Amino acid sequence: MVQLNVRLFMRVFFVILLIGILSNSPFVAQAADIALPEIGDSAGSIISPQEEYQIGQSFFWRLQQAVVLIDDPEINSYLRSLGYRLVANSDAPQLPFTFFMVKNPVVNAFAAPGGFIGVHSGLMLTTQTEDELASVMAHEIAHITQRHLLRSFEKSKQVNLATTIGLVAALLLGIADPSAGSAALFATQAGGVQAQLNFTRENESEADNLGMLTLVRAGFDAQAMPAFFERLQQASRYYGGGSVPEFLRTHPVTTSRIADARGRAVSYPLRRQLSDTLQFYLMREKLRVMTATNLTELTQYYANALTDGNNLNRLATRYGYSLALAAKGEYTKARKELQKLIDNDRDRLSYQLALADIEIAVGRYSAALKIYDDGQRLYPDDYALTLKQVTTLLQVNMPEQAEKLLLRQLELGAPSRQLYKLLAQAKGDLGEKSQAHSWLAEYYYSSGQLEQAADQLRLAAGFAKNDEFQLAKINSKLRKVEVSLAQMEKL
Repeated sequence: MVQLNVRLFMRVFFVILLIGILSNSPFVAQAADIALPEIGDSAGSIISPQEEYQIGQSFFWRLQQAVVLIDDPEINSYLRSLGYRLVANSDAPQLPFTFFMVKNPVVNAFAAPGGFIGVHSGLMLTTQTEDELASVMAHEIAHITQRHLLRSFEKSKQVNLATTIGLVAALLLGIADPSAGSAALFATQAGGVQAQLNFTRENESEADNLGMLTLVRAGFDAQAMPAFFERLQQASRYYGGGSVPEFLRTHPVTTSRIADARGRAVSYPLRRQLSDTLQFYLMREKLRVMTATNLTELTQYYANALTDGNNLNRLATRYGYSLALAAKGEYTKARKELQKLIDNDRDRLSYQLALADIEIAVGRYSAALKIYDDGQRLYPDDYALTLKQVTTLLQVNMPEQAEKLLLRQLELGAPSRQLYKLLAQAKGDLGEKSQAHSWLAEYYYSSGQLEQAADQLRLAAGFAKNDEFQLAKINSKLRKVEVSLAQMEKL
């Protein structure tokens, strides 16, 4: 009998399975619905929270090499704010969470060990209210807090280890040859599908129940969850062949499940907290413009919607229209539409940032910097505002001011790969070569490009020979990166 390192096996399985879930391979979507046998007595004894986070981080590193993430600071700020609001009202507010958006038109969301939650751009564009988006995110948060991926191993003694190894082999084979992997998977599944699907439904039911509780605690409408699931289910009837929305593949929705969710939702009174729902609509239209494949058609769509009134939110529609015009280079028209919004809501930061983008596009950097300065007085240390301001300061060769703003974000605990890259540029412009390479290493490390991170740290060390403190920090980070590289090679 071949001996198997259990923890190494689990790391391999999680990384492969989670990466596979994001691919459009049919056999992987089916595999995601299958609960695997337990190799241990409980989720906690199988793997520690620290190891769970390392698995999620490894997955996130690899993910960034395979897909495009939305890097817009405004959209990311909104998504994180919504996510943290839900986490604060979940049953495990102490857990670390990382929220990010994948540029993908597929309607889907997913949760990885360690609190990594991804939302496809297609999901946000499909949701019609902030409550609907929050309901999906609350559901995914519940999958994390209940450790469903780990608990799926708690069905030992019902399926033997050979079956588990066979499933992993099928997943591995599927990466190289999807058709062969699918055949092997079906052979491995034989005999235990129904019990495994029932377990999956139990997980989904639990995520619905706890997710709805989180949703209500955070001040959202409980009815949003069954409403969105029902709309997806109805929409799927019009899809042909295997084109069912991906969310329904990885989160099977049945009529009884929707009925159960509606029954639970009725028991919760609507106690909406103060929430800037307009920001949801604004960010949704910004995302629509960012991901558009035909700006001319999109611009006409907005123009028609403003004329006939066929829109969910007229202010957001006009905002999207302005952004689409600007993206086409029609800055005068874009400014005119945006000014209509500013006249009625001058302090809305999203409007001011859009105006600053237009000023930069036409070369009026001083006007843009004034907008940013005014914004800092109203919204001090706002993440999106700061990153846009820093980008402009670096464009006009003002790295000292840029550096101060970036370091302030670090003090506030708001690191990001964008911030690291901007810090590297600011330090480089200031002639601080060792610091520049060090921050660029942080950028590569957070992006999952570990070899490049190690290379940058070696360069940083070369420029820090006369600074023992800086050299010690660099060598400490380099050892950490090298350990991560060694771990990744094992996966």
